[in-house]
Amino acid sequence: MGPIFPCANVLCSTLTGTLAGKRIGLFAAFRICMLLCQGGKIPPMSKPSPLLPASHHARAWWRTPGTSSGLALAIARTALLHAGSLLVVAADNHQAHQLEADLRTLLASAPEAPPILPFPDWETLPYDNFSPHPDIVSQRLATLHQLPTQKKALVIVPVQTLLQRLAPFAHVSGGSFDYRVAHALDLEAEKRRLEAAGYRHVPQVMDPGDFSVRGGLLDVYPMGTHTPYRIELFDTEIDTIRSFDPDTQRSA
Repeated sequence: MGPIFPCANVLCSTLTGTLAGKRIGLFAAFRICMLLCQGGKIPPMSKPSPLLPASHHARAWWRTPGTSSGLALAIARTALLHAGSLLVVAADNHQAHQLEADLRTLLASAPEAPPILPFPDWETLPYDNFSPHPDIVSQRLATLHQLPTQKKALVIVPVQTLLQRLAPFAHVSGGSFDYRVAHALDLEAEKRRLEAAGYRHVPQVMDPGDFSVRGGLLDVYPMGTHTPYRIELFDTEIDTIRSFDPDTQRSA
């Protein structure tokens, strides 16, 4: 255990801003250091996670760790132990992003780890005269689309977002698009359908929610995806579907 302590001190100073710091900060850094030295695998727990209520209780009371890294470690352990999905409610967007980054690091090499589904806040005020950023809309739709298909997931949401109403599942699933090679596609009808769904008809696709039509090519950046797609038609039939780089506009 001797060589581990210097690593723990470095991590503690990085995560908490002090070398000695709070005892919980040093403990969390020490445990994360052990985690990294074991190849990224979370060590097995000797007892059930305090975050999960006992079988005969509806809730569990526990003291929040003093650092975000300690909290992320406790949540990561709980996610591996729990058979269902977990909803992690963060105080604000900053804490939600920090927890997401820590959890992705801690669970990166765990084969049984559930998918991490962030559900960000709109980051707009009620009377702002501009829409939320397309990346935020895309991430929210991706989570809403994936969540019903997951038997086990880790959802991270700021508390302010938790208080807002959501569209019904039928509305989200009903607005999905399904493109397949060798299927017929009417470009004019598809343009009207995309515009009705709120997509922007632009000369060049750059952001989620954009689409462009040039001859027999349909470029579309679907909400909820990380890359845009180029659909090439042969007459009225889909010939190829390829992703492309929005910066260079080159197909993969």
